Amino acid sequence: MKKIINILVLAFLLGASQMSLLTGCTDTGGDGIDSVIWDGSKNPENTSFRNPVWEPSLEGGTIVKGASMYVAVSNFTQWAPGLTYYCRTLNSSDLMSWSMGNDAFSIPDSIKPYITQRLNALSIDYARTVVGANYWMFYTVEGGDSICAATSITAAGPYTNRGAIMHAADVNSTTLSHPFFIVASNAFYLCYTTDDGTYIQRLRLNRVTGVSKQGAATKIAATGVTDVSIVRKSSSVFYMLFTVKNGESTEIHYARASKITGPYLDKSGNDVATSSAGETLITASDNIINPERPMRGFINQAGDYLFVAHNATEQGKETMQSGYARRPLFVTPVQIGEDEWLTATQVKKGWTKPRFE
Repeated sequence: MKKIINILVLAFLLGASQMSLLTGCTDTGGDGIDSVIWDGSKNPENTSFRNPVWEPSLEGGTIVKGASMYVAVSNFTQWAPGLTYYCRTLNSSDLMSWSMGNDAFSIPDSIKPYITQRLNALSIDYARTVVGANYWMFYTVEGGDSICAATSITAAGPYTNRGAIMHAADVNSTTLSHPFFIVASNAFYLCYTTDDGTYIQRLRLNRVTGVSKQGAATKIAATGVTDVSIVRKSSSVFYMLFTVKNGESTEIHYARASKITGPYLDKSGNDVATSSAGETLITASDNIINPERPMRGFINQAGDYLFVAHNATEQGKETMQSGYARRPLFVTPVQIGEDEWLTATQVKKGWTKPRFE
């Protein structure tokens, strides 16, 4: 924890040390008087934010926009020997500055040493119409073949486990992974990945009876596409973000649809559910590699940027002292064109602009 605190203090000092710029105006009239004109603050933090927005790791986690703040929730992780967290929560008012909260699940210390199934991927969204169970989490556990649900009245929990809601055998698969939950116009959808691709399933949610399926699932991505998340820009524009492999590396790609259930197409009209790998969105830079797992995207007030929350890896710092993967949280701004297609960019460490508003 001391090391983590030192990192946060260092980040603060770096931001505070940026000098305000002054423009000098030299008098050329021969009287030898120099004047200095104050042109206002030019500190980078006025227009930029510093990536990664959270270290050391938020692997397998999610971000949800709550009633008054943003909440990020990590999977089961160990930042350093002895620092084990069972879905640690983070809080933010702006997506850029985060503070640590409690674990999302209330687990008595007496049973923590006996927990063998580690929650490894989760997704949360705000279902405001389900009174008494406003926040729904869907998650998978390491070595499991099911998707489970949990609910809470606050984004940060504590969450009440509701057990498995779907098994791999239910969808004729041997695997079931990468849940992503989204609420769109008071309708509830769960994305999940099986042996033959990724599907989207509409759900019914009830505080008492739990989760039930509504209609049949629709395939939205073929194999080779993982970590699907969906962003609703309007009632007729949806972006699907996802991870693809490029050799030994990963990239974040995207496709667009006019309905949340697809089809999701690239610019040439090819369907990601059949053959397309979509359009390139976020790639590596010199020292930040393997952008992956787009957790969720947020569109700014002006509607001209999509801010993608995702993981990436700093080259040479692939693991933490504990041996767990080190996957910091990045927020990468992506410009939205007038034609509503997105502009590809790189994930970068350090000052990033524009800020999210």
